[in-house]
Amino acid sequence: MRRVFRFLWLMVLLGCVRTALAAEAAGAPVGGLIVRLKDAPSHVDLRRHAWGEPQDAAERTARAAHARRWAALLSDTGLGWLPGMRLEPVGRASLRLRPSRAWTPAEAARWQRRLAARPEVAWVVPDVLESRQALPPNDPLYPGAEGQWWLHPVSGTNGNAPEARLRGVPGLRSAWSTTTGRAETVVAVLDSGWTVHPDLDTARLLPGYDMVSDWDAATGRGRANDGDGRDADAHDPGDWVSAADRSADPARYAHCEEEPSSWHGTAVTGLVAAHSDNGLGVAGIDWAARVLPVRVAGKCGATVRDIVDGMRWAAGLAVCRQYADTLDPDQGCAEWAPLNPHPARIVNLSYGGEADCNAEYQDAIEELRARGIVVVAAGGNTHAAPTRPANCQHVVGVAALNRDGFKTHYSAFGPVLRIATVGGDDPAAHWGTFLADSGLLGLDNFGADGPGTPGYAPRFGTSFATPVVSGTLALMLALDPDLSAEQLVEGLTASARPHVRAPLMGDCGPARPGRCACTTRTCGAGILDAPQALAYAQALASGQSYQRPNWPVEIIDTPELRAAVATGPDRDPLAEEDHDTGSSGGGALGMWPIAVLALAVLALVPAPQPLRARRPASGSRRPAR
Repeated sequence: MRRVFRFLWLMVLLGCVRTALAAEAAGAPVGGLIVRLKDAPSHVDLRRHAWGEPQDAAERTARAAHARRWAALLSDTGLGWLPGMRLEPVGRASLRLRPSRAWTPAEAARWQRRLAARPEVAWVVPDVLESRQALPPNDPLYPGAEGQWWLHPVSGTNGNAPEARLRGVPGLRSAWSTTTGRAETVVAVLDSGWTVHPDLDTARLLPGYDMVSDWDAATGRGRANDGDGRDADAHDPGDWVSAADRSADPARYAHCEEEPSSWHGTAVTGLVAAHSDNGLGVAGIDWAARVLPVRVAGKCGATVRDIVDGMRWAAGLAVCRQYADTLDPDQGCAEWAPLNPHPARIVNLSYGGEADCNAEYQDAIEELRARGIVVVAAGGNTHAAPTRPANCQHVVGVAALNRDGFKTHYSAFGPVLRIATVGGDDPAAHWGTFLADSGLLGLDNFGADGPGTPGYAPRFGTSFATPVVSGTLALMLALDPDLSAEQLVEGLTASARPHVRAPLMGDCGPARPGRCACTTRTCGAGILDAPQALAYAQALASGQSYQRPNWPVEIIDTPELRAAVATGPDRDPLAEEDHDTGSSGGGALGMWPIAVLALAVLALVPAPQPLRARRPASGSRRPAR
């Protein structure tokens, strides 16, 4: 009867295992569990007799008792009934339970919980395959203080040279030891479109859409600047504004600044997903995720209508492509855009405008949130209140930090923001010569009007802090694609490092709107920490609770800071209305003279044509960030 019972119990158990295997996401296989019993004798003591050493009665009794404890443990937990199970010695006194086949992580976790609940077990740990620690990518512009320092591990103290103080970075190099991404993850970049670049793998670019609707076929003019309105081509034709534009069409362009094309979308796309570890140029944050380019901005910026429709199309919702000339509300769309067959989980939006969130933005955001989609938006470069849609509810509004962890001179600040990370800190404002960094180096294009020579340049602005957050969210989804929108945002905020403190600098506020020390009231929950965000995702995937490290608070007190403070305020105090309502400003900073890359650095990068330096793209003419 006992044999029949064991057989039936085993069949039920194996059926549960098969069901779990079919239902659960695959992960790295687990070769077994390493178990230590309390007061376990060492392997050496147990095996003395095998080496010809005498054993007294007490030792033989202890050996028999140890065998009985293991037999009872295996029987009571059901592990002893699994066919092919073996025990193998590990370390001083532990044993490895080796199944006949490797377990999935979920299977191993269930057996681990069952064993850990036994009072005789001191510990049980999975025997996982440890990998080689992630090497830095071989992209030649990745290393060095003037390279992609923003991807390097968190490091530095007050005693280090300024370029070696990386207390504000998210630590993505360390996060890559856990994952470099997953091809099934889709990140939508709502921006000015994209351009061909040798360091951008077009196989990872999904068929996007051009949502810029402003085009007048009769005059051949419009903000779309590509010969038509909405279509399936998300390439960036350029967003330059010339004196001729302003003169010929003042209704459209009189309020716009004259400036060359920004290639803003190419830069943002590259920060998220530049072709990494390919021996060329720079690395991206996520090495595998696919990018859905949605062009929402043309000359002078982006309209609310195009941004909202771009958000909805990225989510797989119906959007009108061609409008009808009618006052009939039921007949307003002459042609619908094809549905997006690759809905995004993350929407990166570095465009926006002054004033509070409006109902149209909020309605679209709630639609996306209901579908598990997170909207990440640039906080703005106003050095005042955050702009919209970063100030909408349920949006991850992003503040920009200097490499050492304090707020950049330009970044907006306020209680609606959710997280802060590096955005590059240029030499503008009063303290720039003391505290600036070299910006976020990434993809660029050197065409003044239409697309020209592809290249690399540093960028500065909350526009470029935003894709750092989006890329981290993509890595979280690589570990657990079932994370909800709420869990993704919770993971970012719960795992954030504390904001740095700088008593000499002072906290951010109307009296100190420039470079200042962030708090949870001004720059979100803390400093983005990519490795801990992934630890949060791993904990939820395994059904465990996340334990945040007990980080010390970094106190910034450096010779450069003391010299800067001695010269007076970084920026003038804000007028009350500026702080309360915000002001216009872009996520890509306006133009200012700067040497983009040293020729010695550029010489490292193979390219079809010689690369040349350029200035960061201006955003002051547009509501872009």
